[in-house]
Amino acid sequence: MNDTNRETPDFNVLLEKYLAGSISEEETGMMFSMLPDSEKELGDHLMEALHSGRFDGQTDAALRNRLFARLPIHRQRRFQINRWWQAAAAAVLITVAGTLIWTDRHAEVKQPQVAETVPVIPAGNKAVLILGNGNVIQLDSVANGTLAQQGGTSVSKVHSGLLAYGANDPAAGGTVYHTIATPKGGTYAVVLPDGSKAWLNAASSIRFPTTFDNTRKVEVTGEAYFEITKHPGSRFEVLAKGTKVTVLGTKFNVKAYADEQSTRITLVEGSVRFAAGRDSSLLKPGEQAIAGDNQFRIAPADMEAVLAWRNGMFHFDDQPLADIMREIGRWYDVEVKYYGNTASRRFTGIMRRSGSIDDVLKFMQLAGISSVIENRTIIMKQ
Repeated sequence: MNDTNRETPDFNVLLEKYLAGSISEEETGMMFSMLPDSEKELGDHLMEALHSGRFDGQTDAALRNRLFARLPIHRQRRFQINRWWQAAAAAVLITVAGTLIWTDRHAEVKQPQVAETVPVIPAGNKAVLILGNGNVIQLDSVANGTLAQQGGTSVSKVHSGLLAYGANDPAAGGTVYHTIATPKGGTYAVVLPDGSKAWLNAASSIRFPTTFDNTRKVEVTGEAYFEITKHPGSRFEVLAKGTKVTVLGTKFNVKAYADEQSTRITLVEGSVRFAAGRDSSLLKPGEQAIAGDNQFRIAPADMEAVLAWRNGMFHFDDQPLADIMREIGRWYDVEVKYYGNTASRRFTGIMRRSGSIDDVLKFMQLAGISSVIENRTIIMKQ
């Protein structure tokens, strides 16, 4: 007989049983149902365990088994928005504390050495707007309201720091181009003159006319995510590092950093044509086009990893440390140096982007990577 009056167990009690591997299936379901209201408790609990040395000396396999063996979620190659709650629950459990699964063959645990006392943290919602006349507006410090009127279009900073364009008199003046650029560690969002939306990742930029014609064309450096508004008879084009994406209405991600060998276009929804030189291909949702380094290919995309930055996360899947630290360095605005063969070691990890660089280095100690921070330069060694 079911006891409908049975008291619900405390979240911390369930978490302890989860970590110990003694939790039942029923209790696992109860714990996951509590996650949305218990994120702080989870973070405090696991961070306390990490700092106390509870995990010191454990092998990577033992750590992973204790923390994640019973995790009731499996990676999906296709992005399934209707299962967002499972992904969110897993992300909370995996990333809130020191359990970011930095997995690798090495198990020796070393404490990071931090030479500076000021935490290195990302800049957050930060960018500059470069007007057609060359004037520069610091978007993170300017107040909400109308910032400029050029080319028959007004540009305003609205709620949550969003930049938005609105037509005043499309026939007024000639073609005027604006550029929005984010620094290392910054992100920004804009509603373009046609109503399409663009989100910029760190160290990225987008250049566009204040009034679009039949071909809506923008230029991107770095990384940007787009949600394109459909306009019959008007295509939308994104130019990025020698490649072109042509769309009518869709959602996709462009990654075209100058310091990376390849350009990657990932389609989330709709249909786009990707072209690089003489090669071109029509993409389907869930596919990624890769161009550069003498290659042009289409492959299934890991949507969780591609869109992680839009969700405030780092997500790495069996990548060399040099590639991982390039992204981390771009986000925290730090340089990275390596000793030994550290740069070539491969890791898998998921964690939030909102913490300090010291949090990242503490997590990486679980894989035997020690580090020193000196004047915004990270020196990494085994």
